[in-house]
Amino acid sequence: MPLTLKVSSPSPYVHVDNRALLLCNGQRAVLINRAMGRWVHEALEIIAEERRATRTQQNHAFGGFVADSGAVVLFAGLHDDLVSVELSPASFESLRQEFADG
Repeated sequence: MPLTLKVSSPSPYVHVDNRALLLCNGQRAVLINRAMGRWVHEALEIIAEERRATRTQQNHAFGGFVADSGAVVLFAGLHDDLVSVELSPASFESLRQEFADG
């Protein structure tokens, strides 16, 4: 029996749980397995200290920069197909702490 449901696109968000980090810009999303947590943690620490970072593994990238406004832009995905989101400084610190805790 067919099933059709009405849906809508979400607003941009960042979600973290014990399995993954998910960055969604409202149109597209990138999932980074939580097993890559150390890789993500290193990038977040470099962004906090140096105001920019890009980490790569094979053809995948994760990184970001601190904008002049203080907001933090994060990007992730394949080298030629990235998704980016902008976080407030407080949200960035929450994300950074989540990965610092392991």
